[in-house]
Amino acid sequence: LLERGDAESPQGPSLMPAAPSALSMLDTELGTNDTPEGERRVALARWITAKNNPLPARVIANRMWQWHFGQGLVNTSSDFGAGGDTPSHPQLLDWLANQLIDQQWSLKRLHKIILLSETYQQQSTFQLDSPALSIDAGNRLQWRQNPRRLEAEAIRDSVLFLSGKLNSQRGGPGFEDFRYQDAYAPIYTYITADKPELWRRSIYRYIVRTTPDRFLRTLDCPDAANLTAKREITTTPLQSLTLYNNDFMLRQARYFSERVRKSSQSDTEQQLRVAFQLTYTRLPTSTETQIA
Repeated sequence: LLERGDAESPQGPSLMPAAPSALSMLDTELGTNDTPEGERRVALARWITAKNNPLPARVIANRMWQWHFGQGLVNTSSDFGAGGDTPSHPQLLDWLANQLIDQQWSLKRLHKIILLSETYQQQSTFQLDSPALSIDAGNRLQWRQNPRRLEAEAIRDSVLFLSGKLNSQRGGPGFEDFRYQDAYAPIYTYITADKPELWRRSIYRYIVRTTPDRFLRTLDCPDAANLTAKREITTTPLQSLTLYNNDFMLRQARYFSERVRKSSQSDTEQQLRVAFQLTYTRLPTSTETQIA
């Protein structure tokens, strides 16, 4: 025990490994000072996931709801305390938390429960004279689906998929799309070279906390240097300019053009149909065909 938390002060009595005692329904003991570290970590994990500890399950269920609907049942997803928001649907949050525990903490099964619900399958469009709009304009009661912005990483992966260059390799070490220069303050320079190892899905990217990628950051990818409970959603001219002028986008646009040309060397209208089918999953209208 450090007096007043000062590491340089005279040390007090030795403390045993233990979890916070505020949750009196749980056993706080995690072993002794002689217990190997690995066993203490396992004891802590069991304490967190104990069946009579509803807090972690509530937090996880709320985060998953936030991911699918754009807002959590508790708006302050990183603060369930007295300073946070109250749940909009407290019984639903408890039910989802219990489902997670009953399903052996399977995130896949909880995803399935949410995605198969009538609430998730609602349309996002609505009439301006709808009575619900005057009662709940912010859609806190989930009377419609919230339109969702595609995340920066998904935009990058979609562009690679459309150009035909997406590297579908799974697992293994990630890839570095930057050059590292050792200096007093390390320098990271991002590259967009035409290398298949740089065309893997964004989930395999090494993330530099101190130097975010400008392309992804412009599209609202969170700053890895900060803990982010909820992504920002912005609409700026830089986003349009980035999609027009970024080197990555220009390279992949050329690859997409080559892919469309190869689909039909001489028939321009067929090329247009292929391009629209790939990008919009529909055929162009007669007006769109004429313009294109």
